[in-house]
Amino acid sequence: MSNETKIVKNWWLLTVAGVLMTLLGVWVYKNPVENYIGLSILFSIILFISGVFEIIFALTNTKTLKGWGWVLSSGIFDLIIGSILITREDITMEILPIIFGIWLIFRGVIQISRGILLKEAHFTNWWWSALGGLLIVIFGLLVVYDPAFGSTSIVIWTALSLVILGIFTILFSFLIKKLQHYLKT
Repeated sequence: MSNETKIVKNWWLLTVAGVLMTLLGVWVYKNPVENYIGLSILFSIILFISGVFEIIFALTNTKTLKGWGWVLSSGIFDLIIGSILITREDITMEILPIIFGIWLIFRGVIQISRGILLKEAHFTNWWWSALGGLLIVIFGLLVVYDPAFGSTSIVIWTALSLVILGIFTILFSFLIKKLQHYLKT
């Protein structure tokens, strides 16, 4: 089988993860302060599930997708953070802004790397992915730099960041579906 006939497997898992992130962002925006406790629990569960989906996606595409290791590391990171937050609800609400900020920085870097992969595949609008990643990194740095800022505005920043990250994850998944000729070399 030639390289041109290989396809990316389970691309839809990233679509599901992106939809979940986007829906969570909309939910958070519509139910701000009164759902902070629910947000911390739901955030933990979504991270865990997203991690599982990304790990499966990465492992099923090791031979067809260049840069699959970034997706795998992102999934492992989400799975670990989600597991810790699920099992330690007592500390989740207190440290949520800091963990969330670090998570945003990490996810933003992953999103930037997706933009670079798209650029290498000669997609003309690759920079949207990189720009989205940069915005996510900036949001993360703001929250980590000033946890009080993160605590007081975490609901709005969470909603905005999750919607942006979800949309870019969905877009990336559809680009990967089309990306049949760009293979691991």
